[in-house]
Amino acid sequence: MLLMTPGPIEIDERVIEAAHRPAVYHQTLEFFQTMDDTIDLLRAVFRTKSDVIVMPGSGRLGLEAAICSVIERGDPTLHLHNGAFSGFSLDIARRSGAETTVLESRWGGPLNLDAVRAALKAKHYKLLLMVQSETSTGAYYSVSDVADLCREFDTLCFVDGISSIGSLEFEMDEMGADLAVGASHKCVGALMGLSMIGVSEKAYAAMRARRSVCQSYALDLLRWKQLFFGRPAPRPYPVIPSPHLVLALQEACRLAVAEGMPARWQRHHRFAEATRQAVESIGLSLYPDRDLAADSVTAVRLPDGVTEKALLERMADAYQVMIGGSLWGITQGKLFRISHMSVQASRDFLAPTLEALESSLDDLGYRVEKGRALAAFDRALEG
Repeated sequence: MLLMTPGPIEIDERVIEAAHRPAVYHQTLEFFQTMDDTIDLLRAVFRTKSDVIVMPGSGRLGLEAAICSVIERGDPTLHLHNGAFSGFSLDIARRSGAETTVLESRWGGPLNLDAVRAALKAKHYKLLLMVQSETSTGAYYSVSDVADLCREFDTLCFVDGISSIGSLEFEMDEMGADLAVGASHKCVGALMGLSMIGVSEKAYAAMRARRSVCQSYALDLLRWKQLFFGRPAPRPYPVIPSPHLVLALQEACRLAVAEGMPARWQRHHRFAEATRQAVESIGLSLYPDRDLAADSVTAVRLPDGVTEKALLERMADAYQVMIGGSLWGITQGKLFRISHMSVQASRDFLAPTLEALESSLDDLGYRVEKGRALAAFDRALEG
């Protein structure tokens, strides 16, 4: 089965091999060196000089750790809500006791920066929360534009980069993000089970200035600063990540850094644009506004007469290719999603996916000229 879903994704064999080790004791000097090296590599991936914390759990745990480490009951937060995944941080903030304000935008449409400015001007918010790559709609949003406004109004900028960091352009320090969350099983291209959280000095300062202790013992990011960073080994882990998952993450980050982050971003853009042109060549339309289309996943509107369930099942059962469907909310039942993260952003993976898509659509009654999508895909790559 070819896994072309937007996380978990196909994994480079070298990453899988890195995890194939005998049992590893997390208190050995060797593993502390592995952790330190992985964190240094993650700094290069996140493009930051700040700490990047590696914790056990999927990206959602990283979101919660970042939010609950900063937010106290009664703190005002501003949420840019424009897709299914922006709802996660909103729910977490509410559970943390934040007084939340929500700015709604059209799903798959642009952010209203004037509305963001007006909200920040009207009231001081401790934290603004946004998603960079909203995979539920296939849309990509500029962190820099929002972070500039956050700096102007002295608000911390939180970025859900779970479906962007590692494959799409992300410069934590240059863009001005204060908290940024990634996940091992998406754009970085490692195994599922780790979250990575970039923390700026400004975010740490906010944690130190809390009026009350963080409500979570395990998720308190300030404890990492106090116990783990800048101390000689052996040293305590506030929470112990899986050694084997860290070994896989280390190798995935090595591959990313060896490729070069700008080159990696450009590769994703080339293959994403080729995928977009391929699906458009057979009469399908993208879900998000064209100029917002993300380079991590292509979201495509279903043609009339073809249901999401039928298409996904046909591709998987008949052609051994698994793609993503829609999620909850207003996109439910309206689209399918082809991922091109990490190793998926290559002809080896995308060509058979497009062939399976054509055949499945044709099988389901949507007539397609066989080979048209792949021809458009190759033309785009050549151009």
